[in-house]
Amino acid sequence: MNQRNTLPSMPHEHLSVIRPDPSLSFDHAAGIDPVSAQDLVIQADLDFNITGWNLAAEFHYGLHMQTGRNLFDTGWLGIPESRTAEIRATVQREKKWSGEFTYRPSPERRKDYYSMINYLVDGDGAPTAFVMVNRDITEIKQRERQMLETEKEYATIVNTLFDGVLMIRADGQITAANRRAAEILGIPEEELRGKRVFNPTWKTVRQDGTEFPVSEFPAIVSLQTGFPQRNVVLGLDHPNGNRIWLLINSQALFKADEKHPYAVVASFSDITEKINGEEALRKSHERFIYAGKVTSEGIWDLDLETNEIYRSEAFAGFSGYSIDEIRPNLDWWFDKVHPEDRERVRQKVQATIKKGIARWQDEYRFQCADGSYKYLLDSGIILYKKGKPVRVIGAIQDLTERKELEARLLKQEIQKQKQVNQATISAQEQERNNISRELHDNVNQILMSAKLFMDTALKDPEQSSHLLDKAKEYQLLALEEIRKLSKSLNSSLIRTVGLRECISDIVINMQQLQQLHVTFHFNDALELKLSNDQKIMIYRIIQEQTNNIIKYASARSVQILINESRGQVSVIVSDDGKGFDPSKKSGGIGLTNICNRADAYNGRVNIISSLGNGCILEVQFPLS
Repeated sequence: MNQRNTLPSMPHEHLSVIRPDPSLSFDHAAGIDPVSAQDLVIQADLDFNITGWNLAAEFHYGLHMQTGRNLFDTGWLGIPESRTAEIRATVQREKKWSGEFTYRPSPERRKDYYSMINYLVDGDGAPTAFVMVNRDITEIKQRERQMLETEKEYATIVNTLFDGVLMIRADGQITAANRRAAEILGIPEEELRGKRVFNPTWKTVRQDGTEFPVSEFPAIVSLQTGFPQRNVVLGLDHPNGNRIWLLINSQALFKADEKHPYAVVASFSDITEKINGEEALRKSHERFIYAGKVTSEGIWDLDLETNEIYRSEAFAGFSGYSIDEIRPNLDWWFDKVHPEDRERVRQKVQATIKKGIARWQDEYRFQCADGSYKYLLDSGIILYKKGKPVRVIGAIQDLTERKELEARLLKQEIQKQKQVNQATISAQEQERNNISRELHDNVNQILMSAKLFMDTALKDPEQSSHLLDKAKEYQLLALEEIRKLSKSLNSSLIRTVGLRECISDIVINMQQLQQLHVTFHFNDALELKLSNDQKIMIYRIIQEQTNNIIKYASARSVQILINESRGQVSVIVSDDGKGFDPSKKSGGIGLTNICNRADAYNGRVNIISSLGNGCILEVQFPLS
């Protein structure tokens, strides 16, 4: 409460126990009423010694008041000791003093006073004494304290609101703002108070991007019309450079018997995240729609709470159903799934959701509008909210052409495998035939010759020694032929003696038995780099090709080269024989075997030949 210089007029009562000197007069201009029943009046001389008091003072202070006691030497008046010197000096200097003080007669009691001290003058106006008037303002101060506490509580509540709150005068000036308002607007509270809402520097927009005029601000409209404004959305450029969105309400304030509002209260909340989220959702939905239009996949969106499903135009395209025929529910969809796939698909969907898995995928046959079935690959992302599945977004691919192609490729692969098996069997049969021919045409003939020599030796004793030697010679020759044949068929020799040695035997046989000039070049480092299976493959290819040269080429010379360069192994067998046309398929199985062996090790075969110009066979495969 502010200090006061005067007291209001109070009703009179009969005067005090000790009356003041009647020759003295009070300074009524100062508002002192010596007979007021509510004022505690004490009279003192110029040395502050008490000379009298009224009944109210006597009653209030009890028996403690005594004539002649110095006013400032006692503590019963309640004036704090720290202030007595200051009050005494002020009265002596200015002839008066007024102020408030608190008196605590006990720790649990409190009394508040407003006090005035003025000089009393005689008829000539000379000061002769002074009077002290104390008014008990305890109740007033208590109400003030209660009001301050209430104001603090109100301010605390307002400042803890999630919404910003502004008090705006009729002239548009902001007179009060809570802390949240300053936070949302990005303006300090002290700067916000005193700012005018007509400020042209505030850039505001509507949700459609057009300007939001100041004259249409909710607070301005409420000031002008007196009507409240509710849920107005306004975009505002924040000082940090970002745009924020506000949801505003305003209420006009009226004084009694006045028709025009003197102020308006505006509250607003920051809905930027909501607006941005809605905008992002709108753009996402647009992208979803456009993606469904441009992709060949059938986009779909299932609401698990309503079981309604949206499908894009692409689904209508490959299923043959019109948009009107496609029903937005799961029953329509499951009815079109092939009976053999339906229950499996249904159970997989249910199991995926029950386990809380985020992704589902399955293949099934789907009945199209023309009654035919197509193979579909269907996959979806399951969205959960608080552990509950609420939505599935997915896409369908038409696998029909791919499935048909896979079936054709599988059929071709089976046919190719059959051909390979047939070629293998034919090769095996050919090998058996070759062995049989070798045994029949060579070994058997040699053994028969040996038998004839032995039979003749029995009939002709004189020639028996010579004939038996011949028979023995032919027997050894048969054994050597069997050894050569066994050696050519036994791949374990490669592991024992190595690739170079095995191919060298082929070279020696060609030179001795076929009278061919053969040159052989081998990179010895390959003995350690090649695997046993790769060595066997090279050996069989050279064996196969040299047999072809012996049987068909009529060649005079042969070159065999085995080398490595940049991780690639090259096997080259060339001859100067009569050659052939590689573009014409032959009935022989030799080249087929060579190609199959090379293909097993990711190799490639190149044949260079023409009639009369010999043949070059080159096989290349990676070393690793």
